[in-house]
Amino acid sequence: MANEVINLPDYTVDYQPVPIKINNLEGLQASIAQYVSRYSNLVITEDNLTDSKQVRAKLNKLKKALDDRRKEIKRNYNQPLREFETEVKKLEASIDMIIDPIDEGLGELEVQRREQRKADVMGLIAEMAPNYDVGVDEIEFDPRWLNKSISNKQITQEVASSMTVVKQAKDKLATATTMITKYAQAVDVDSIPWIDQLKQGQDVQYLLQAIDRQVESVKERERQRELKQQVAAEHQQETSAGKIVDTDTGEVVSLTRTLKITATKDQMWGLSSYMKKNGIKFEAVN
Repeated sequence: MANEVINLPDYTVDYQPVPIKINNLEGLQASIAQYVSRYSNLVITEDNLTDSKQVRAKLNKLKKALDDRRKEIKRNYNQPLREFETEVKKLEASIDMIIDPIDEGLGELEVQRREQRKADVMGLIAEMAPNYDVGVDEIEFDPRWLNKSISNKQITQEVASSMTVVKQAKDKLATATTMITKYAQAVDVDSIPWIDQLKQGQDVQYLLQAIDRQVESVKERERQRELKQQVAAEHQQETSAGKIVDTDTGEVVSLTRTLKITATKDQMWGLSSYMKKNGIKFEAVN
């Protein structure tokens, strides 16, 4: 059968570390120590130049021989490891040829399971929505509801809780909308802009106060307009009567009158001087 499980054989990997030993290591260390002691503080002169070069050549030869042997042993030591790694990688590649399609199949199956779970949850939401007087599109879908770890009972409880919150918010908005609409009608203003702000989350009390401020502002502009019209009318009347009126305050600032004055010549000159001094315009009338 295709799904029959094939038993894998028991196996072990034998490995025994091989010791690498330098024969007569103590003697070699002792000889090098003597060279170190003798030549570490050596001052090169013409007298010891030849001996120094010979010592250097001998030590370089020893160093190269040690390093060459190290490289040779390393190659031989690593060869079994390389062969072992090659065999392991071949086995792993063969195993991956089986694991990869299984992983792919399991992934596809998980996608199908999550899609089916989502369809089931959406069906549940559609079934419960009329009971709470909410729309299906008003409920935010929680991705956690697709997990295997969450039970159907828990999903139902969370959907009910979400619908309750949405319903309460809708009822609160409906009540506030009615309040704003009636108040706006009572003070004769358009309610639509205020309801738009309400839907965007603005507080209803703030909006009521804002409506009051708008109404008062309109009334104040109307009062100012009427006052200006009144002042303009009074100005027209006063101007025709020889008066000059301040249009901002309504105050009569100048008045024209025709007077007949009887006085001596000196009094007349004194009166003329007084009027000139105080900025009173006058002219002689025949």
